[in-house]
Amino acid sequence: MAQIEKRTTKDGKTTRWRVKWRDGGRRDGEWNGETFDYQADAKRFKALVDANGNHRPSPEQLAEHGFGRLAPAPAAAPIDEPEAMTFRQYALAWLETLTKPSAETKRKYLERLEKHVLPTLGDLPIAGITRRMLREWQTGLIAAGLSRKTIANIRGESMFPIFRASCLPGEDEEPPLRTYNPMDGLALPDGPKFERDFLETPEQASILLTAAYEVDPEAADLLLTKLACGLRWGEVAALPPEAVRKHLGTIEIRQVLRKVERRWVVEPKPKTRNGYRQVPLHPLVMHVVNQRAEKAVDFVFCAPRGNHWRYEDFYDWRWVKIRTLAEKRGLRGHMTMHGLRHSLLTLLATEGLDLPGLKGVAGHAQVSTTMDVYVHHTTAHHEPVRRIVGGFLEAGIRAGEEQRAASIGRAAEYRGRVHRAARQVRPTGARP
Repeated sequence: MAQIEKRTTKDGKTTRWRVKWRDGGRRDGEWNGETFDYQADAKRFKALVDANGNHRPSPEQLAEHGFGRLAPAPAAAPIDEPEAMTFRQYALAWLETLTKPSAETKRKYLERLEKHVLPTLGDLPIAGITRRMLREWQTGLIAAGLSRKTIANIRGESMFPIFRASCLPGEDEEPPLRTYNPMDGLALPDGPKFERDFLETPEQASILLTAAYEVDPEAADLLLTKLACGLRWGEVAALPPEAVRKHLGTIEIRQVLRKVERRWVVEPKPKTRNGYRQVPLHPLVMHVVNQRAEKAVDFVFCAPRGNHWRYEDFYDWRWVKIRTLAEKRGLRGHMTMHGLRHSLLTLLATEGLDLPGLKGVAGHAQVSTTMDVYVHHTTAHHEPVRRIVGGFLEAGIRAGEEQRAASIGRAAEYRGRVHRAARQVRPTGARP
């Protein structure tokens, strides 16, 4: 049976998990193993090894369970037979030619291909894939529970560019593998569309923050700051104490926490030029943040071990408990941590903050991104609409009420006359 060993670096800040086993489970079998960043991945891989008789899982099993990166690379197709090239071979070669995305972005592309595309289309000749095959592939993803947005991401990030590239001559003027892109005209499958939940009223914000402080005051301070500033997770989790400018009443976004090669690392600058910004803080929130900054060493908000919070750990150990308690007390929907950013930007837009200021708080390059993605409809306009419509129609409504009352009176009088006349002509002993 395979074993899982916990390994920690000399500095004590990084923990990894190694799955090791003897081939075939024999005492004289050779040792084999794989190392993982997350214990959950190690446990899933150990279960595969145990089910496979203490042998390394096959490439098909690895791909099926999301470990396709551990499978041996497929052999390249002969250069003189481009028509025999499979989708897998071409997709992996295409991925290597990309220069603009970061290494982490390319890894995410590969992970999605291995998990959702290659098990179905990987071994088919790329020249023989039809629009019907792709439509059936999309239907299978919907049946597997993928959201419409996830499928749209796979299509836009990988599938469409891959087929578009296959319609072009090769780098050495090889003839195109295809004559058309089968993704053209392929409709995105219908699926449920969910509106992101956000805090709309002070009462909802109070419910969430009260629950947070009951579960863990340390985590609640982080959520309070995130909600008050509209920060991304990587910005608030990596906030250094020197970024707190008490005399200005602001915090300065100067570094971010980002996932690279399946590890959370602190990068010394935001992803874009607009990400570097100063965000104003309410005095009460500034008091909370400044108290923490005065005692902090590396980060204003620290995990129990003293390092920055990892998103997965905070979500599992703090956020789920906080949200569950808040929902029991009446908080609507299925709130997410990123929904707090949506909440603040929607509030600021509803209260009339000018567009340049809104874009500056969000850290976006285009104000259209802020308005189209982060600002949602609220019920704040309901009462003004009622007041405006009432003033416009008040005279008509009053006149209508008078006419309606008179009409009702005439109708009642007419029914009374008919009833009295019917009683006068009814035969003796007849039932009414």
